[in-house]
Amino acid sequence: MRDSGRESEKAREMAGRLNVPYLPRNGRSVEDMIRAEGLHGLVAVGKKRISCVYPGGEFFFHPGMAKLRIKEILSGKNDQMIKALDLSPGDSLLDCTLGLGSDAIVASFVSKSGEITGLESSPVIWLIVREGLSTYGDGTDDDLVRAMRRIRVICADYNQYLKLLPDRSVDVIYFDPMFRVPGKKSCAMEAMRPLADPSPLSPEALGEAIRVARRRVVVKEAKDSREFSRLGIDHISGGKYSPVAYGIIEKRGG
Repeated sequence: MRDSGRESEKAREMAGRLNVPYLPRNGRSVEDMIRAEGLHGLVAVGKKRISCVYPGGEFFFHPGMAKLRIKEILSGKNDQMIKALDLSPGDSLLDCTLGLGSDAIVASFVSKSGEITGLESSPVIWLIVREGLSTYGDGTDDDLVRAMRRIRVICADYNQYLKLLPDRSVDVIYFDPMFRVPGKKSCAMEAMRPLADPSPLSPEALGEAIRVARRRVVVKEAKDSREFSRLGIDHISGGKYSPVAYGIIEKRGG
């Protein structure tokens, strides 16, 4: 971590939020610090980005595919996730597995004034993505920036959080658990995987989501995944050639 100025202040603040020690860099490389201190990894605060660096990987925020997907929506193309969510302007969405935030950004762009909340159980991912959503912007894509700023990010485990919500209090609830078998490799996803919770979605959590949702619950999984049958989901949506699919549970009278 840097030793002076705004980066140092930010590093101290983030160390406090994560309840971990602040380490001044003192001219050392991040790799040298990890070796010298015997660390599994550290959160490095620099001028251009905040990242979690660990042996063999680095995780940092970038809107990535969300930027491209928004451009495609603006050009009139269908987004399979939005189709599965059946999301319209003003709808509220609870993304129970925020991760990099790409799906929540696209949902926020479509929902416009609707409340978009993202849950992330990993404190490191939560902090880095929360910071990225609130500060990222190159001044060239106002639609993207506005969508990011509207997302409310909460560090919480959805298994507990859902139990606190009233019945039928959110229009749509969305899950994108870590796939049991990783699909096509993505640098960003591979960097996040060691930091994320690998637990599969349980029938109990799905039941809570069905209780809380007003209209539908959607689960993203690899196409032909056995997770859909394990969870009792038989309505599957997705592009013909897409490697992913969306399991949909529609609420009656929603």
